[in-house]
Amino acid sequence: MPTVTDGTTRDARPTAGPVLVRVPAADAEWVHALPPVPDGGRLGVTVGDATLTAAAGPLADRGFDLLAAVPGRWPGRHVDLLVPPTLRASHPRWFAALLLVAERVFDLRHGPVHVALRAELAAHLPAADID
Repeated sequence: MPTVTDGTTRDARPTAGPVLVRVPAADAEWVHALPPVPDGGRLGVTVGDATLTAAAGPLADRGFDLLAAVPGRWPGRHVDLLVPPTLRASHPRWFAALLLVAERVFDLRHGPVHVALRAELAAHLPAADID
């Protein structure tokens, strides 16, 4: 049977892609735990609880645009950031600082992640990109 490892079948997963980073938003200072988006860039975020939308202003000050409140499968006090590979590659120290405050990181190259996080991803990506 052909396999990816023997080179007869191409791996359908991309070698690099966005990752969904989930950061807890349990305390009053959660916005300040997020490292500001570098170089004046903008990054969309979703929150898992509608009460967190009140932080839209402070988030914007740090380079984050609040896209929506998306409870998804795991409602709660957290923020999700879809970080593209270009941002991770061009600012590895920023991404490392983000990982220090992250609760979970979802690698979107794995199909089950797309199924489990469909609602969250729909707020970040056009529907055609998540099917």
